[in-house]
Amino acid sequence: MLNKVRYFKKMYIDNPKLVVIHQMGKVGSTTLVETLKEKNWQPFHVHSFRTPLSTSMYEQYRSTRYYRTPLYRLRYFLRHRLVEMLLKQRKKVKIISLVREPVSRNQSMYFHAFHVPLMGMNKYQDNRQEDAVNIEAFRRDFYKRFNHLYGNRWFDQEFARIWDVNVYAYPFDQEKGYTRIQSGNKDILLVQMEKLNDLEQVLADFLGEEDLTLTQANSGSKKWYHAVYKEFKQKADPSKEYVDQLYDTKYMNHFYSKEDQEKGRNRFLRS
Repeated sequence: MLNKVRYFKKMYIDNPKLVVIHQMGKVGSTTLVETLKEKNWQPFHVHSFRTPLSTSMYEQYRSTRYYRTPLYRLRYFLRHRLVEMLLKQRKKVKIISLVREPVSRNQSMYFHAFHVPLMGMNKYQDNRQEDAVNIEAFRRDFYKRFNHLYGNRWFDQEFARIWDVNVYAYPFDQEKGYTRIQSGNKDILLVQMEKLNDLEQVLADFLGEEDLTLTQANSGSKKWYHAVYKEFKQKADPSKEYVDQLYDTKYMNHFYSKEDQEKGRNRFLRS
């Protein structure tokens, strides 16, 4: 027990190479994690300090109880609560978070734990019928049951609660795609995923490195579900009401320029 206490203190309080990657999921964070490891940093990669991501994104799916049992959730909460308390004792904690255009993020996130809706369809629908499990069935399921506003609300419901920092109170450079926030012992870098590849020097400066080259990772084209995901995106056909629900928000107005928002609307409402 004493050895564990020493390990956690060494890892989360004393470790000068620790950086927290705290983000909403499907925003390019795996690329950051792999890049930091190559530079001998030790990233702590987390979506939520309270609940596993899949239980929040798929809260309307009963199949999550098979993957995230009450005991698993309790252990998750206790471990992350401990890490949170230790991180807050650091003299300085470096935190990187990312944002992403919400329609594409939601589509990507839906397939991140694709087994959840797939299991539900196989269990509660007659999959012998031709139209039971196909792209249109997934499309209906996506719009009906997925937690579409999770990403837009994440900085209020997760980030601000953990770090006591309201990112919306700080200006964000929409053209350059990043901002840096200093608050107490927290040094925070917020980055647009879409501009991540152009911000290698910004990341290097944040970490005190001379230079940094991103190592691309977690590409959707390499996932086992790639073919289905590709067809799903082609046929997703979001409604104007759906896009408005995600775009007419303080999240989009804070992190994305009017020009970028217009490009996004045109992309998804092209028909």
